[in-house]
Amino acid sequence: MLKWKVMALAGLCFGMVGTAWGLAQRQTAPGFYELRIYTAQPGSRDALAERFASRTADIYSRHGITNVGYWIPQQSDEDLGIDEADTFIYIRGYPSKAERDRRLTAAHDDPEFTEVVRRQERDPERRLIVRAHNIDMVPSGPQSAITITP
Repeated sequence: MLKWKVMALAGLCFGMVGTAWGLAQRQTAPGFYELRIYTAQPGSRDALAERFASRTADIYSRHGITNVGYWIPQQSDEDLGIDEADTFIYIRGYPSKAERDRRLTAAHDDPEFTEVVRRQERDPERRLIVRAHNIDMVPSGPQSAITITP
């Protein structure tokens, strides 16, 4: 009788551990991301990258937006509409889509953002951006080395 009780207890323990492991695997990865692809005015890509490095990234960070990274393509891809000379790419991260909406609105309402970005982009002589593409993304699983600002 004791043998059956020990085996039943062991089975129960294995079942509980298996259930916990299964639930842990179902957890969604945290975060909501935006892939931003900019086409800069001819010859203005480096100035756009510098504006992000020197001012825009700080504004976003101040409003809780995670600046995941900034990239300059090393080759053109006609199918994707990427011209290495005029394309600037970056990824922003947030805890959720709702937080993205809230934090991005706050950043865009920041007087420094108006001074640094909006005034320049409204002036045809000083404008750096031709067009911007935005792709909303979520992780496909929990394997991420990115830490999002809570």
